[in-house]
Order: sequence, then structure tokens, then C-alpha cells
Amino acid sequence: MRYVFLILLMANIGFYVWSQKLSTPQTHKFTPNDPGTEKLKLLSELPKTTIRTPEATVSTSVQQICYSAGPFDSEATIQATEEQITPLVLKSSVRKLTTTQEAGYWVYLPAMPTRAEALAKGRELAAAKVKDYYVVTAGNHENTVSLGLYREQYNADNRITELTRKGFAVQKEVRIEQWPEFWLDYSVTEEQLPQIPDLSTENPGISSNEVSCQNS
Repeated sequence: MRYVFLILLMANIGFYVWSQKLSTPQTHKFTPNDPGTEKLKLLSELPKTTIRTPEATVSTSVQQICYSAGPFDSEATIQATEEQITPLVLKSSVRKLTTTQEAGYWVYLPAMPTRAEALAKGRELAAAKVKDYYVVTAGNHENTVSLGLYREQYNADNRITELTRKGFAVQKEVRIEQWPEFWLDYSVTEEQLPQIPDLSTENPGISSNEVSCQNS
């Protein structure tokens, strides 16, 4: 009997293994989100026309009016003015320019090859009763004979005429002065405009002019 029992047990085990191999495995459907929920999309997957940036919204929705005020004579003055109006405007910036202007005329004899020759030319001027000359002994104009600086051109030309008649080949050079100017650029909306103070009240000589707004 024991052998019969073992044979039946082995047959049952074999039948169970055979039936498991033939059976189709059950599959379970997985739903990634609840019904009615919109599928998540990455920004990179969106069409370009649907993407909006804060900068684009501001630039298209705000109508700017731009001004340039100046010239201010010092950096400290314009910085104080900028601090005053910064809370009242959309944006502001300081701009520095270098201004040049004719400052006068220099009459001179060109530089000699040596100092001895320059001094000799000075003695010739003295012998011709020419006054107000100076032999430059150092610097960029070494060995040049200076014959005067003149604010007005006609005074310089009169000096040249006088020395030419006495036989001296003098020359004239325009003297240039340079100095900095400071300008305050700012933009406002129409609503902000009435709040902007008259900047020329504390800074006589400056003016505020409306200018074209530059896209940044």
C-alpha cells in the first residue's frame, strides 16, 4: 500500500506542475492617473507659442515714456538725483560722456634738434625785441619756443603776423580741453509722470528731454 500511495502522490505533483505551465498568466491593467485628470507634460514638450516669460509680459503690457536729464557737473550730484527719483520711475541709469571744446590757441616755434639751438633762437627773439617767449626744456614739447597762449583767435593771429614780419616761422595750435558730463536716463509710465519732480530746481542748468526708448 505504501508504494501505491507514493505513486499517486508523485502523479498529483506532476499533474500540478504540468497544468501551471499550460495556464495563461493573468495580467493587471495599470492606470497612471485617475479618470478625468489631464496628462502631465514637460515644458520642452509644449509648443513654443504657449510658453510665456515674465519679461515678455512686462515689456508688452507697460507703455514706457523715456527721458534723458543733464548735463550734471559731478558724479556725486547725479547719484543723489538718481536716488531721489528711483522709487518714482520704472528704471534709471547714469551715463558718462567726455566733452571736448576749443580752449584757446598756442603760438610757438617748432622744437629745435638740441637745447643749445633752442636757447640760441630765444636770443634771436630777444635781439628782435620780442617779448613773452619761453624755451621749453622738458616734457613733450622739449626745445620748443612758446610765444603765448591766447583765448581769442584774432589775438593769436595778430601775434603770428607780428613775428612773421620779423622773420620767424611761427606756428599756431588749437588747444583742446576735455571734461566729463553726466546724464540721467529714466523711464516712466503715464501714471508715474506727474510724480517726477522738476530736476532743474536743485540743479540749475540741466534739462529733461523726452527720448526714444531703447529696447533692452
